[in-house]
Amino acid sequence: MTNRDLDEEYVALIAGSQPVLRGLLVALIRRAADVDDVLQETNTVLWRKRDEYDPERPFLPWACRIAQLQALAFFKRVRNDGQAVLEERTLEQIAAATTRRAIEAKSHAEALTHCMEKLPSSHRQLVESRYRDAVPVNQIAADEGRSADAVSMTLYRIRKTLMECIQKTMAREAQT
Repeated sequence: MTNRDLDEEYVALIAGSQPVLRGLLVALIRRAADVDDVLQETNTVLWRKRDEYDPERPFLPWACRIAQLQALAFFKRVRNDGQAVLEERTLEQIAAATTRRAIEAKSHAEALTHCMEKLPSSHRQLVESRYRDAVPVNQIAADEGRSADAVSMTLYRIRKTLMECIQKTMAREAQT
């Protein structure tokens, strides 16, 4: 791979981590303008440290740690300006919990995508109609010439299948 290809992959990792990094910083900082500033600083540090990133390890925890350190640096700056801030230990705990939840949510979403792809197309279409497009069960039933109870039972079985698939997928990933 060329350096350009590696840089493009790295930029994609940074871009894909933005919702999680923003969520982490919002949990720590709250004020939108400050969150934006610290997120930009985090992205700059991530770019500067691109040669230090080990592609054999997950990117998101590494990026979250950098965001956490940037938030701590921000709080040290504002503390010097006389603003009240949380203690560093409390910030570390909030950051650790937020990072853990964000990574779990991202893993869950990836597992859901994987499991949706494994469904028969008719089941996938049914789930997408009901949950993505918010079509009422009665409307789906009328469109398919089925009873609402039959559609509800089918959706229940699909949700159960998806839940089992997600749990297995996440358990498998936790072992690796």
